[in-house]
Order: sequence, then structure tokens, then C-alpha cells
Amino acid sequence: MLIGSSRELLKPVRLVLAGMLCLVLLAMPAFAASGQSRQSQSLSLMLNGQIMNAGSQQYEFGGGNLIQGALNGNPLTSVGVHFDIDASVSGPNSASGRGTLDITSSNGWGANGGNARGQSNGGNSNHGKGVNYHLQITITGVVAAAVFPITLDTSTSPPTVINCVTSCTSEIPLLFTGLATPESDGGHDSPPIPIAIESPYWNPFGGPILITSLDGTSTAPPTVFLVVTYDRASIDWDGVQLGGVFSGSLGSETVTGSYGQAVNSQEDLVRGSEFDGGSISFTSTEPTLNAAGQFFGHTTIPSAGSPCPPQFELPPGTCTETGATSSGLFWMNGGHDTFISGTYHTTWSVPSLFTMTTVIGAVSQH
Repeated sequence: MLIGSSRELLKPVRLVLAGMLCLVLLAMPAFAASGQSRQSQSLSLMLNGQIMNAGSQQYEFGGGNLIQGALNGNPLTSVGVHFDIDASVSGPNSASGRGTLDITSSNGWGANGGNARGQSNGGNSNHGKGVNYHLQITITGVVAAAVFPITLDTSTSPPTVINCVTSCTSEIPLLFTGLATPESDGGHDSPPIPIAIESPYWNPFGGPILITSLDGTSTAPPTVFLVVTYDRASIDWDGVQLGGVFSGSLGSETVTGSYGQAVNSQEDLVRGSEFDGGSISFTSTEPTLNAAGQFFGHTTIPSAGSPCPPQFELPPGTCTETGATSSGLFWMNGGHDTFISGTYHTTWSVPSLFTMTTVIGAVSQH
């Protein structure tokens, strides 16, 4: 089988979290003004943060174009593939959804499949025959790529990201898992088979992703093995939490503190972009920088990335780790009738778990 154990796949990952969370961090700049009245001061901050909670996620994706595939171990050629997946993730080990997968050809496919939907011909080849293989998919779980909150082990070089193992709040899927029921035209459906569908989050811009049944063994191939592209993919992120520390200057004064964000994002993985907005708060030893407000911005995923770690055990070309960049506006209200506003620019690490944000703004009091 190409898919490794859940324990192996739970290791740190990249995440194209791509931009969604980026905006969030950027917003952090919730800093406030000086303690002097009726004046405006410049604000310059550097924020260092990370994803604390990935929130809940709604995925919708489908397509596509066949890059590589086999049915019952027999290569598929000149076939049409179409799939639709809707899935929700609302916390650790909590996923649900539905989908369909169709493989069709008017001339056969060189695989052990009959012209009945989802049934085989007992090993007979099907050259020249039309085929229609249809699966009804029920999503029941995930194989996680990242489980939050994560920690960073700085004793290694480079530092190692460690996934949460107890009291975990959320996760980002690498694979959606569930059961797929082959449907036949004659009313004699085959038994359900376990299946896994790679999240398009891991290969943006419509790149190839893996769809495979999990019934393969060391001596027998999986019933279904597909590497396919997708032509639509969106993720709605809700309640993503980011947090970290900041340092910089307010006028001529050096300031430090911490920040937190709650972010909602709409991500388009075909275009590699997303819109983000949410709330931010700031806590500082400088009282006038104790502020809260809103932010809005845009995140872009780079077109280039790095192959995912080998422990993911995904076929070459189907998994890419990327960072992201975000930029936008923020505005906040603080103590002593303080108003803070400005711009932010965030750079996400590869994978997109950690952020560095530059904030430029002004603080005024009335």
C-alpha cells in the first residue's frame, strides 16, 4: 500500500495553510497609542507567531483529469474521471462528508472492470467495451498532517515541529478517509471498501492529488488507485486562532507584548489566493497598547514549493509544501481613547505554521 500508518502521517507537515492563516497573523498589530493626549505617534512592530487552533473547516473540491491510475491493479488509459467531495472538519478526530467518484469510457480501459457499474468481470479484460464505474463515498475521518497546538523542539537542527498528542484542539487533514460503496446497474452492489482522498490543500493550483482505496496488501494492489487533478477547490476556515509576541517602537519608545487573533478565511486553491478577516487583540506593558479591533486582508500562495516529507508516503508530484504572504489593513481601539490603524505584511514559514509580520501604523489619542 502507498498509504503509511496514521502514526507516521501524523508527523509535522507543511501546510499550505497557505495563506489563510497568514492574514490572521498580520492582523495582530493591535497596538495602541502613547499615553499623551491629542497626539499621533508612529508605530512599527515585528510580530512572531503561530497557529494555535486551526478552527473548523469546510472543504469542497472536485474534477478532474486522470494522470495515473489503476483498477484492480490494471492500468487505466483513455478514461474520464470525475469526482465531487464535500467534507467538514470540526476538531480532532471529527470529520464528516459525502462524495462521488465516476470512471467512464466508451471504449474500455484495459482494466478488470465490467460494463456493470462497480463490478468486475472475473478477471476478463474489457478492451472495446464501455465502462461505468461509480462509487458513493462517505467521509468518516481523516489522517492528520498537523494537530494543534503544535510545539517546536529547538534542540534539533533544524528545529522539529511536534504535533499535539493530548488535550488537542484541532487538526489539518492530509487525507480524508471513509467508505466507498460501488454501485451496480443490476442492483447487486459490492461491499463497501475503505478509501482515502488527499486534501487539495497539499497541492494547490489544481495539482494532482491521490484517491485510493485502502484495501491493498503486500501481495494485492488496492481496488482503486488514482492520481487526478482538480478544477475547483475551496476551503472555508472558521475560528482559526493565532498567537505570539511582538516587539518594536511606538514613537521613540520601545514596546513589547503579546497578541491573539480569531480569523475567518475563504481560500481558493485553484487560484492560490484567499480573503481573510477577523478580530485582533493586543496586550502590552505599555497600557495604551492594550487594544482590540479588526483586520482585513488578502493572502497569496506561491506557485513554487517543496515536496512533502517522505513519511507522507504519497506518490511523487502529488504533495507540495508551501508558505504564503499576506497583506492588509487593521484598525483598533485601546485605552485612553486610543485609535490605532495601519498596514501589515506577513510571511509564512514552509510549511505554513509560523509567521513573521511587519506592522506599520499610527497611534492617536483624543
